[in-house]
Amino acid sequence: MRRLLTLHDSLKFEKQDFDITAYGEVLLDMISREEAPLKECANFTRYFGGSPANVLVNMQRLENKTAFISRVGKDEFGEYLIETLENENINLDCMQYDQEEGTPIIFVNKNKETPSWIAYRGADINLQISEQIYDKIDNSSIFFTGSFILSKNPARATAIKAIDYAVKKNKIFAFDPSFRANLWPEGNKGSEIIRGLLAQSDFIKPSLDDAYHLYGQDHPENYLKKYHSDGAKIVILSLGKDGVLLSDGSTEPLHIPVFSEKVVDVTGAGDSFWSGFLTGILKGLPINEAAKLGNAVAAFKIQGVGALSSVPPLSEIIAYYDIQPIEGGNFNE
Repeated sequence: MRRLLTLHDSLKFEKQDFDITAYGEVLLDMISREEAPLKECANFTRYFGGSPANVLVNMQRLENKTAFISRVGKDEFGEYLIETLENENINLDCMQYDQEEGTPIIFVNKNKETPSWIAYRGADINLQISEQIYDKIDNSSIFFTGSFILSKNPARATAIKAIDYAVKKNKIFAFDPSFRANLWPEGNKGSEIIRGLLAQSDFIKPSLDDAYHLYGQDHPENYLKKYHSDGAKIVILSLGKDGVLLSDGSTEPLHIPVFSEKVVDVTGAGDSFWSGFLTGILKGLPINEAAKLGNAVAAFKIQGVGALSSVPPLSEIIAYYDIQPIEGGNFNE
């Protein structure tokens, strides 16, 4: 039986080797220098990317112990990504290297709202299960993955085995359900797999776009009801410039506005939210306060370009936005 959570709950964790292990893609984000439709963009700058990788880098910078399960090509782009992850001190025991397929690349248009993108897949699709992966999950408090890696096999089958194992071991499972039918060979039928995973999740953070692609056109409050109907426990619905709606399915949703009006680039903003939110959960914040920490980290992120634009130390973020740890929390550890 999975735990039931309310917005005011805080979680306690036994000491583990890792605070979080993430499964998924690490790739190159080629972000346009122009703010224009992607087909009109001619100049691009290379950035480190991939949602799970971004989450881990930011969480490592926020004083967490992180491990990554991923796969890159045996090429120079793969070398660049690995060197970046190593420099951030992320554990790469479960990193796999593909001799035939290349490192994935995504082209993104610079945008202050929702960017458009085109993905060129490669080594990420071939992620294979191993005993080492199970071992990492055993020794972590949180297991995280997104939907991009689920769209094709064998990486999908590997992900489902890892998720099932994490849930069986009663780990916190955080899931980013950003379904896009055009990435899935099954098209819209792929949504059934995403919806099946919602019930296994403790935390999900869809955007309005994600909700639209999964359920069709509707109002934010109805999206929350649909996610809960599919079994999701805590839903954090991103409203873009209007902040987030936080819901446990049993009480009135809580609206948390954005913390910064200054926007340079929103690439990776959702990943930054995840890193702040999950850091708050690990540090003993109630879920509603952890969501404020997520907003705070995202607020710093959107003032720079690229998913890994700088974020201040955790202590500065907490002080700047007056985030209140609960009595007994471990922010001083």
